[in-house]
Amino acid sequence: MTSVYAEQRPRWAPGRFVACTWTQVGVGAGAHRQLVVPDGCSDLIWHEGSLRLVGPDRGPWVASLEAGSAFAGVRLRPGAARLLVGRMPVDEVRDVQVPLELVASGVVPLKESAAAADSPEAVAGVLERFVAGLAARYEPDAGLRPGTWCIG
Repeated sequence: MTSVYAEQRPRWAPGRFVACTWTQVGVGAGAHRQLVVPDGCSDLIWHEGSLRLVGPDRGPWVASLEAGSAFAGVRLRPGAARLLVGRMPVDEVRDVQVPLELVASGVVPLKESAAAADSPEAVAGVLERFVAGLAARYEPDAGLRPGTWCIG
């Protein structure tokens, strides 16, 4: 089996916080194994009606994608996970995947909007608009000004 992965530039959320929206769909028979490498980013991910925050990773890991399954996500730039976790230290979500409702508020309406979307691309748009709404009220840590991030 293989998968189809696509990234889009953010349309609604500020690029200083959001690197991209993305979708990944499993095609063919069997499972697809996808290597995920650390990039300093966090992702808000939808899959089969659930929403998760995937914290920044310190090491690579392998994701399994079943045939016919679909994912949609918003990739948050380094330091921008605080949009979702508020005052919680981001290191509490480092190297883990947590249900979004455990770390953020406003998740029920977001789940309902995602459930009403008719494609993974539409779900990615729902997620991005949610993040854009949070970004309008967000004041980043002064130590995380754009241009100070380094991925490597």
